[in-house]
Amino acid sequence: MREVPGSIALALRTLLALVVVSGVAVLLTWLQHDEVIRAWAEGNSSAQEILSSGGIAALRDSTIVPKFVPLALVSFIVFVVLVVVLGAFLADGHQWSRLVLTALAGFGVLVASLGLNHGLPLVFVIVSALFLLLCLALVVVLWRRDASAYLRAR
Repeated sequence: MREVPGSIALALRTLLALVVVSGVAVLLTWLQHDEVIRAWAEGNSSAQEILSSGGIAALRDSTIVPKFVPLALVSFIVFVVLVVVLGAFLADGHQWSRLVLTALAGFGVLVASLGLNHGLPLVFVIVSALFLLLCLALVVVLWRRDASAYLRAR
């Protein structure tokens, strides 16, 4: 097995950082569930009516509220599986894994930008900004010259 160049090693560490930040986002979604619901309710007149008449407890128990915690957890599990599989193929020198990881990073930028623009608590904005920066960093290191040489040499 040939030695992995610095860019590939850095890409793998960046993927690990993305998993950690995603895990923090899931934990925050669970810990600040009411704040997430309130932020979601801002743009929903039906949710605002329930919130004003019965408070957050009534809104939390309402069927109109998305199940944010299970959704975040399932998304996290899928993301981790993708990262592990694609990271293994990247380390093994498969060129296509870089393309898929680049697309995944692009999708990550889109998702992170949603977290920046929807009135979520400040900690979610910080996590979203960090995730966005890590996605951009991933793309940069994936397309460095030594990574390209390593992937072409396979």
